[in-house]
Amino acid sequence: MNLYNNMISRQVEIISTKEQEKLKNTPIIVIGCGGLGGTIIEQLVRSGFEELTIIDQDVFDETNLNRQIRSNLDTINETKVEVTKNAMKKINPNVNIQAHNISINQENITDIFKDNEVLIDAVDNIYTRVLISREARKQNMVFVHAAVESTTGELSVFEPNSVSYEELFGLKSLNKPLNEDVTNYLLKCSAKKPQVLGVTPAIFGALQVNETIKYLLEKDDVVLAPKVLLWDIFDISSFRIIDL
Repeated sequence: MNLYNNMISRQVEIISTKEQEKLKNTPIIVIGCGGLGGTIIEQLVRSGFEELTIIDQDVFDETNLNRQIRSNLDTINETKVEVTKNAMKKINPNVNIQAHNISINQENITDIFKDNEVLIDAVDNIYTRVLISREARKQNMVFVHAAVESTTGELSVFEPNSVSYEELFGLKSLNKPLNEDVTNYLLKCSAKKPQVLGVTPAIFGALQVNETIKYLLEKDDVVLAPKVLLWDIFDISSFRIIDL
C-alpha cells in the first residue's frame, strides 16, 4: 500500500481518494500489446489501475522497434503478453494482470471478456475490432476505440447503448453474422499493414487511457460516439472532434 500511495502521490490533487479507488478496482481488458497497447497498458498501471487483462498472440520482432515500447534487442522473439506482464510487475508488483497469449475468436471471446467493465482497443485489423466491439456491447462494456496510420489517428468511446462501431463507420458487416464472406470482407479492409510513425500510437494510446479515466470518473467532454476525435499529429490545426 505504501508503494501504491507513493506511486500515485503526484495525482492526489487531481483525483480524489474515492476516484482513485474506482480506478484501482475497475477491471479493464486491453486487446493488443503493440504500438497502442504497450502505451495503454503502461499508462493504466502508472495511473493506479490494478485489475487488467491483456491479450496478444504475437512475439516482438525488429519491425516493432520504432513504436512498441516493450520491444528492444532483449525482447525480440519473446511473447508480447509475458514481456508486458513482467514489465508491469516491476512498476507495481500488486497489479493483477491476466495475460493471454492467444488469438481472440468467436469461441473463446465470451469467457475471456467476462467480468470486465471496459475494453480498450489496441488491435491492428478491422475484423478483430468488429469481433471485440460486438462482444463488448453484448457484455455491457464500454469500448474505447482508437486506430492509427502514418501520422494520423482516430478515437471514440462507445457505450453499450450508443451507436455501434460498425454503424458509425459504415461497415457492410453491420447486423450480419461473422460468416466466411463477412470475415473475408473485413480482413480485406485492413489487409495491408499501414506505415506508422512511432509517436503516433504512443499519443493515441495515451489519449485512450485519458478518455478511459474521464469516463470512469464521470468527467466532462468524453469523446462519446457518435463523436470522433481526429488528428494528424504533423498538423496541429487538424485536431478536431466531429460528429459523424
